Amino acid sequence: MVNAADQVVIVTGGNGGIGAAIVAAYVELGATVINSDRGPSAVGAAAAYFDLDVTDEVAVKAMLADVVEAYGRIDVLIHAAGVLGDTVDPMSTTTAEFERVMTINGTAAFTVTRETAQVMIDLGIKGSILLLSSVAAKEARTTYLPYNASKIAVLHIMWSMAQILGPSGISVNAIAPGPTETPMWAKLAEASGPDAEAALAARAARAAQLPMRRFARPEEIASAALFLTDPRNRYITGISLDVAGGAHLGMGS
Repeated sequence: MVNAADQVVIVTGGNGGIGAAIVAAYVELGATVINSDRGPSAVGAAAAYFDLDVTDEVAVKAMLADVVEAYGRIDVLIHAAGVLGDTVDPMSTTTAEFERVMTINGTAAFTVTRETAQVMIDLGIKGSILLLSSVAAKEARTTYLPYNASKIAVLHIMWSMAQILGPSGISVNAIAPGPTETPMWAKLAEASGPDAEAALAARAARAAQLPMRRFARPEEIASAALFLTDPRNRYITGISLDVAGGAHLGMGS
């Protein structure tokens, strides 16, 4: 995408590592970027910021109405809000913790997607919706089960909404990042041991499993997001794009 001066873009989770990179990338292209996350202040130079609980349906609707009132339209939604969870071991994970992570990562993705899509339909906008999943959705893992399961839910929401919204000219896709240089990965690595040395060892071992032998930079995820939400690429819909340094080669996407 060369220029996005005519685009109104909403990014949820825009204060996080990947979300902040996406906000910065769109701002650089001249878009009107609306950042939303938890907390009183924004990271980056978005045109507006909302302290938003994505699990609050009323708050989501109010934010979208405020954006339309202020800017007249919504062209792109990038839903990057999500949590890893607090419990590493699935056998120690409570039902309440499972439900909490599923609500934030899965249910909220449905709510935000549905409500944004309805605004686009009502305004006659052939927009783009991009959800953040994870390569963790595509394989069995022995840690952070609620997170992994919630990211599978995100893919099913994407596939279904791509089919539902296609006749309205709205594309719906997902990015499945692999290990990325973000605070979330740092939290995951800390679960490997009580000290920095163990965390570094876990990081090196994970990087060695990837054909590219390194983690992604948030800017590389943002680059893929720009591609999938580019108005010239609206015909691309219903895909999950791994941005994962070659993870899952031969397993399909």
